[in-house]
Amino acid sequence: LAGVNSIEHGSFLSADTLKLMKERGTYLIPTLMAPDSLMPNLAKFPPEIAAKAVAANESISKTFAEAVKLGVKIGFGTDSGVSKHGENAREFRLMVKHGMSPIAALRAATSVDAELLGLAKSIGTLETGKLADLVAVPGDPVADIAATERVVFVMKEGVVVVPKRS
Repeated sequence: LAGVNSIEHGSFLSADTLKLMKERGTYLIPTLMAPDSLMPNLAKFPPEIAAKAVAANESISKTFAEAVKLGVKIGFGTDSGVSKHGENAREFRLMVKHGMSPIAALRAATSVDAELLGLAKSIGTLETGKLADLVAVPGDPVADIAATERVVFVMKEGVVVVPKRS
């Protein structure tokens, strides 16, 4: 009700809050990787923390599926302070696993995030006049969203950065 632009995590959002987010155009940045990344290591945490991580992981899958069903704007974020750096693309796989189409997941990380950040005039889509920021993966990420985890080419503002030029 205060007019926030986005809610990050949102693990325990109610159906009423999701409906309000849809009405107001509030974005959800689910960071599915955050609780998911904790699951293999629960024994390393105090019991209270482990229980909250399990509850968050179970709840976010339901919350996320409901947000997708309602048409809430969903952006892409990973909270890589919790998950391992460099594995951020696994978020795509989790988004698809929990009910988002592959193309919607790809848009979440590109045009939707650009819109949320107020940068859609310069990034988020491939168009004349915009910065040429792009990645290439082997295969078709719409057919196999895990392809996003195998980046072979990166261009930043029109300059190839991976593979590096000799």
